[in-house]
Amino acid sequence: MLEAVPDMLGHLRGLTNPLRGTDYAAKADRGSQRGNPAGRAPVPADLLDAADYLLTLLWSTVEVIEGRMPQGRMQVPVEAGVPGLVAYARDLLAVILDRLPWLSGQPEIVPLVDAVVGRPASSAEWTVRTILERWSVAEEPWWAAQPCPLCGARSVKVTPPPAPGDEVTYECKLCEWHAPEDVDGFWAEAFSRRERRAA
Repeated sequence: MLEAVPDMLGHLRGLTNPLRGTDYAAKADRGSQRGNPAGRAPVPADLLDAADYLLTLLWSTVEVIEGRMPQGRMQVPVEAGVPGLVAYARDLLAVILDRLPWLSGQPEIVPLVDAVVGRPASSAEWTVRTILERWSVAEEPWWAAQPCPLCGARSVKVTPPPAPGDEVTYECKLCEWHAPEDVDGFWAEAFSRRERRAA
């Protein structure tokens, strides 16, 4: 999940498109002159907050690794573009992954794990898991063109992982066959052709 943070940051940044906010403000000014309400924000606050959370997590973890005490939060700059933000996040992630063996022996690993895979007590709080679940970049399930190895029907549903690191599932909706763990990529190869998108 930690490795998915840079791409998710890019995804969230793409959803917040600063140009859309500027256009909205201009339209709101014109609309208010005609009596239309203009009180809504152009970008949901939780979307901005989630992006800030991810950036803060990477930055503060690097601060700890480099022997500093992180203070405050990082905010995604308004002018940040997707490629630059993703590159910056990948640079931070590279430091974390390089020092992860060392960090895993430190007490700071406990709050990091909670921040990544934990379930917050309140819906106003985030973890990497809850952000990945809410703004998933996961692929939609689809029907394989190849037949089920047990019953021979073309009814195998392929469900991509809901979160990075999870397994793809292969199951026949007719006979309820489930593929065992795909250790060597056998099932991915066996069910590589798509029939259509699954509902």
